[in-house]
Amino acid sequence: MGKKSAVYILGAVLLAGLFLIGRHNYLLFHSISELFSIIVAFCIFIVAWNCRQNIDNNYLLFVGIAYFFVGSTDLLHALAYKGMGVFSHAAESNLATQLWITARYLESFSLFIAPVFVRRDIRIPYVFAANGLFLVLILLSIFYWHVFPDTYIESSGLTRFKKISELIVSCFFLGSVLQLYRKRRRFDTQVYRRLTASFIISIFSEIAFIFYTDVYGISNFLGHILKIASFYLIYRAIITTGLIRPFDILYRDLKSSEQTLRENESRLKHLNETKDKFFSIIAHDLRTPLVSTMSVFSYLRDDGDSMSDEERMKLIGEVQTSTERTITLLDNLLDWEKCQSGDMICRPEKYRFKDLLADASVTMERYAHNKSIEIVVHVQGDIWIRADGNMIRTVIRNMISNAIKFSHPHTDILIEIEKKNTMAEFRISDRGIGIEPENIEKLFLIEEHFTRPGTQREKGTGLGLVLCESFIRMNGGDIRLKSRVDKGTTFIFTVPLA
Repeated sequence: MGKKSAVYILGAVLLAGLFLIGRHNYLLFHSISELFSIIVAFCIFIVAWNCRQNIDNNYLLFVGIAYFFVGSTDLLHALAYKGMGVFSHAAESNLATQLWITARYLESFSLFIAPVFVRRDIRIPYVFAANGLFLVLILLSIFYWHVFPDTYIESSGLTRFKKISELIVSCFFLGSVLQLYRKRRRFDTQVYRRLTASFIISIFSEIAFIFYTDVYGISNFLGHILKIASFYLIYRAIITTGLIRPFDILYRDLKSSEQTLRENESRLKHLNETKDKFFSIIAHDLRTPLVSTMSVFSYLRDDGDSMSDEERMKLIGEVQTSTERTITLLDNLLDWEKCQSGDMICRPEKYRFKDLLADASVTMERYAHNKSIEIVVHVQGDIWIRADGNMIRTVIRNMISNAIKFSHPHTDILIEIEKKNTMAEFRISDRGIGIEPENIEKLFLIEEHFTRPGTQREKGTGLGLVLCESFIRMNGGDIRLKSRVDKGTTFIFTVPLA
């Protein structure tokens, strides 16, 4: 026989036993059922109070304090029940029912607002004071001022106030289910299911208590059976979990903390590697053109008089190219650093793609002309996008520059723009040297710093595509490429349509 089967059989036996006790002596049945819920309520408080230093959430603590007052009120209800003879009161059924509805209001409202304190600090004295003040005022209104509305009249049964109150309490329990559902990811799955089941059963319990006409009747009996089931599930969710598996109590805070720590450790390691590569780029790629420039200036200083104008202009051209490359590298480094630190803010506005393309490609025309490369543009209609204009211009310039760099002279580059659902798709295709499949992923990783010379030995910074990917992601788009060695490459990126 399985463990679950044994539990079900035991539950059925206990239920049958309670039914027989109720048929023989209803007062004894009521005392047993209320005593069970009272013990569970006080146990919840004890566990919550003693676990308060070891858990990071305050849901359990808030519920535990509330259940101390719920259990106290249920105890008064049990003592005031008709036939107990503890209180000398003219209408014992009314008194017990008044205390019952007080306990249910306190329980349901506390469970309804408890999820608010999942990640919020609470002031324990204030919670005690609020619950205590509520209970004291209610007890004074019942026992001293006699202003609490009647809930049961011997001649006619339940009052309108009692029935409406049960409906309000049911609404609070339903709200507790919805609140719990919203926070379900912060709860252990088993705990969440048991708490939800407990609250739903409590709703049916309250409904049963709307229809009884006799405090010893079958509807009253069914309501108490459902209450026992509800408190048993709360017991299983909080007491058993808190004592036997404390790491699962309501949230998996410790598990989450460990996972977060591992993720942060991995991220820190990655950032450290990226930082090392970043400084390596600065040390190598900035130093090389500066050394080259110094050499040219030294050569001009020492042998400039003996050079021809053609040689002198050639050296000046090399200095200009080196300086332009250094400026580009510095710009890319600064932009990439801003992206990583969060200082780079994306400010999307409405632009016509054709205008951004014209702005970005104008600086590339001389480069393409020098290699005898023709740029052909095909635009599908008048396409408007919503993006950060400066970022998209930077992306387009890098894409065109790459296409020219790796294209053979006397070829063409095709630029296509079209709509794809809610996105604008930009494609730039060249008929250049292409790239090997195993190297494609490296293009977008700064730690790889993958760079290759162009068809005329042009040098790159290794940062352009890394920066492009960051910009496109920030604008809500995607970037990818298709390439075949010695056949050419097509870069594709998307941005949202306006």
